[in-house]
Amino acid sequence: MPSEFTFYTLFLHPLAGALKLSLKLLCIIVPLLVVYELVRALPFWKRFQFLDEKPGGMKGLGFSPYTLIPLFTGIFLGIAYGAGVIIKISREKELKRADLWLLGLFLATCHAVVEDTLLFVVVGGMGRWIIIPRILLACALSLALVLLIRAQKAKQISP
Repeated sequence: MPSEFTFYTLFLHPLAGALKLSLKLLCIIVPLLVVYELVRALPFWKRFQFLDEKPGGMKGLGFSPYTLIPLFTGIFLGIAYGAGVIIKISREKELKRADLWLLGLFLATCHAVVEDTLLFVVVGGMGRWIIIPRILLACALSLALVLLIRAQKAKQISP
């Protein structure tokens, strides 16, 4: 066996690198989850109810008031954590099917913006440059879906 293939180069060196990366990821994800849970527990969300009342706010994109928390969760932490929140709120508040479609479309396009960006920076990527295009694409697709849903409803109403 050649000297370049030692136990250290095959197993220990990659294991040490994986552990180092795991610790970096842990240092990002755990504080994000803690901050998210603290913010969610504060009466912070009541201040954002005005977003549904303004034409350009959440309502302008077709979202109902109950979608703010799952949307924020998915954008902040990602689909995996956001899915649990979406399921919980959809059962508690009985979200409409259109709300679930909009949440799914928006979060499929633009999820974990904060978490992904921080993770890309840790591993040396350029993740911060894709934030704005992801948000704009998610808003455009959501608006297109809302217009499609409204057109479909208008067809059903007219004789």
